[in-house]
Amino acid sequence: MGKFVEGWERAHAAAEAREAEKRRRAERMAAALKQLSDALAVDGEALAQQSFNLHMEHGALVLRRVVEPVAGVTFDPANGKFKIHIYVTGSETEMEAGDHEECALKLGEFAHSLQR
Repeated sequence: MGKFVEGWERAHAAAEAREAEKRRRAERMAAALKQLSDALAVDGEALAQQSFNLHMEHGALVLRRVVEPVAGVTFDPANGKFKIHIYVTGSETEMEAGDHEECALKLGEFAHSLQR
């Protein structure tokens, strides 16, 4: 086997390893957001009473009030934390939560702050 083929195989193995790592990260993110979604589903009736709904959009769990997105939640597998991105002006733009329970609490507190 020549150096070209050796280089090709090394590059191919490295590309496969990167793809496998990308899949593992995506699986961790999806599992964390599902865990959060399941925790929030327990309060589905309360969310609906306040005109809030949740859905996945572009790798984020989005909290909407009627049709307006008010916050999105992503999960960073590198540090194992949730990031809450606030879309409403006049509020903090981002918060962090260590686990799905803390994230659900912070979302509830933020949603309450939207009451007028």
